[in-house]
Amino acid sequence: MAVNTHRLNCTNAQNPGCECSGCGGSLHGWGGWAALAVERPAVRDERRRALKDDITKDDAGGLRFNEKNRRRSLDLARLDLADYLWSVDPRSKGDAPLPRRFEVGDWASVPFDNGRMNILADEVLRKPWDEVSDSIDTLVGNKQTARKIKKDLASHGWCSLLVALIQLIEKINKGAGLVADAAQQALKNALSNHLAGPIAEQLKDAVVDKVWSALTRLLDAHFPLLGADTVRVLRMLAVFACPSVERHRDVYQHALVPLMGDGRGLVTEEIKAQVATLFTAWWQRKGAATAP
Repeated sequence: MAVNTHRLNCTNAQNPGCECSGCGGSLHGWGGWAALAVERPAVRDERRRALKDDITKDDAGGLRFNEKNRRRSLDLARLDLADYLWSVDPRSKGDAPLPRRFEVGDWASVPFDNGRMNILADEVLRKPWDEVSDSIDTLVGNKQTARKIKKDLASHGWCSLLVALIQLIEKINKGAGLVADAAQQALKNALSNHLAGPIAEQLKDAVVDKVWSALTRLLDAHFPLLGADTVRVLRMLAVFACPSVERHRDVYQHALVPLMGDGRGLVTEEIKAQVATLFTAWWQRKGAATAP
């Protein structure tokens, strides 16, 4: 089995252009935000102050339409999501961080969003990675090439898979039948921009096979994979995991926008307005392209 070293700056999304071959993007971002979601409120408040202080404004006091402001605003939206996850966590809260260990078979963890999201992250992203990495090494047979493929996969591969999974579940929730072969093909299609070359199909098969096995295990364990509650936490996971939402319009459209519009008030009005203002201008500049 390959030994995958993983850097904390990737876990905590400190590098917005993730090209981490140690996790292929499967551990990017979401671990740091999930950890913040079990921290006491004072820790998130301190992070919020630092982010707001880093927002730049013009001479009239308006937001500057620049990259830094887009990224800081997205992080403020993520921080609001972490606040929400803390607020609906039913466990007794004290001065210390809450435990972040959730198990599929622990039914006390499933009904609330924080438990559900962490279970999905562990089962669909974290646990399959070593096997995916080994499959890439075996298929390629060249360490340098394998490393490049893992870096390519890190560039939006996993958040693309999450968006595809969100769309599949939404179709099922609307009454469309699930055909396993078609569903797996939809997940493979989501990787088309991230895995190329003569063995691209084999690589996509290898990744989707591990992800599909994880989904099957969840269903076998009677995890509630379908339904609006699961779609909501998958959207959070996609927003947490995406290395650069401004470069991945599908995550913005299919994950962040619905979360900002959720009636639970997952993102504060101030931050919703800020994100919408900055990103409306950004997408108008970028044009109609939806893929990174």
